[in-house]
Amino acid sequence: MASETQRSVMVIGNGGRECALACAILEDPHVERLIITPPNWGVVDPHRGGERVSVLNIAADDRAAIVTAAQEHRVSLVVIGPEAPLCDGLADDLRAVGVMVVGPGRDAARLEGSKAYAKDFMRRHGMLTADFALFDDIHELERFIAAREGPLVLKADGLAAGKGVIVCEDRAQAQAAARRMLTEREFGESGSVVVAEQRLFGREISFTCLIAGGRGALIAESTDYKRLRDNDAGPNTGGMGNICPTPFVTPEVREEFQRRVFAPFLDGLAGDGLDYRGFLFIGAMLTERGLEVLEFNVRLGDPEAQVVLPMLDAPWSEVLTVLAAGELPPGDLPRRDGACVAVVLASGNYPYSKSAPAVIEGIERIAARGLLMPAAGADGLSRPQPAPVRLYFSGVSREETYGGAGRDEQLGNAGSAAGAGASRSVEPAQAAYANYFAAQGVRFFATGGRVLCVSALGRDLSDARQLAYEVVGNLRFEGMQFRSDIGKMR
Repeated sequence: MASETQRSVMVIGNGGRECALACAILEDPHVERLIITPPNWGVVDPHRGGERVSVLNIAADDRAAIVTAAQEHRVSLVVIGPEAPLCDGLADDLRAVGVMVVGPGRDAARLEGSKAYAKDFMRRHGMLTADFALFDDIHELERFIAAREGPLVLKADGLAAGKGVIVCEDRAQAQAAARRMLTEREFGESGSVVVAEQRLFGREISFTCLIAGGRGALIAESTDYKRLRDNDAGPNTGGMGNICPTPFVTPEVREEFQRRVFAPFLDGLAGDGLDYRGFLFIGAMLTERGLEVLEFNVRLGDPEAQVVLPMLDAPWSEVLTVLAAGELPPGDLPRRDGACVAVVLASGNYPYSKSAPAVIEGIERIAARGLLMPAAGADGLSRPQPAPVRLYFSGVSREETYGGAGRDEQLGNAGSAAGAGASRSVEPAQAAYANYFAAQGVRFFATGGRVLCVSALGRDLSDARQLAYEVVGNLRFEGMQFRSDIGKMR
């Protein structure tokens, strides 16, 4: 799989997942150029300062502009990070003009774009999952809830940026959630159909896989922390932290996943005639009945990407090029020893509403300690040893305060930047890697819901957890909230 071919890669999306993807791709010295759109100021270059990194100001959902830009800048590979452009058919559009792309087409992306379709796929292809029913009428759903024993989970059928799932403790909560979805239309058209399913109890496990050519490879298992507060309290979020590897996956669990989940999934792709080439995230619950499937994501998870990618010592530009060609890379991807812990820092009003922009303090202290710096390769070309800590930006904007420069456009989640009519010129990303985060005259602002992710490598889970929270303790912005129990065994 090794190749000296120079590559020009475009990453679509500017969240924490895409920041982690772009940084992983840049670890390959044979990548000639990386373009990310919309901009993410956490993408840094471990080899040649900032000279290989460029940004475009095109929204992730502006399909026509992205296709045009990929052709104009002659990129050899496009990697689509967020789910919305995949479900809208961006991968199909790019392949239609001859651009290699990592990501499933619109048909296969329905596995995430419609929870009703996904649940039907699980049932038809023999995967164990919670019992469910579909509703578009509030009165029918209320009658269903009144007749059910045991707690329920209500899910908006369509995409809802990780917020369309309401876990209910009792009938009263379920009735209130039903009204929020079907009467008050809290999730808009995404919630016009509601999946009501039995609530499962057990250990939640995230399985990250590669799919191409009708075959698949499991590359990592991790555990996500979805609730906002410690001890799994508070509302569901897009994810407040993650650990990899997870201690809850034994060889027996891994074998069960391959036999009862992954093999039926691959058979289902073939049976339904779905062309899938890209990442796959399968969320499952280890219950008394065994592994039960919760959901499919047709891309890397977030914050799963922020722990899985640092733990894999893989030449990602080569792996992704092979994947885009419809093949799996030969052999298993090499895993690093130790563990990775990711802690998400969120804004004060998350996940309910937006917060006012707030200055992020402390990044320069972490940079000055050298925790963000990889150890350079001995020959200047081989990949450097990984930095012990990575800061993956998801809702961060940048302000340059010197030379009369004005405020940069505030960037939030993928697709939030201006699209139609935005400039398509490529702007060089700033500063050398060594002082990128500590550059004088540059301030970073928290402008999104999930602001950034502290991802730390360690000898084991305890070591990685200690380093992650040491770094978190050096960061501050107004309203900052985070969980203090990521990776804490209980």
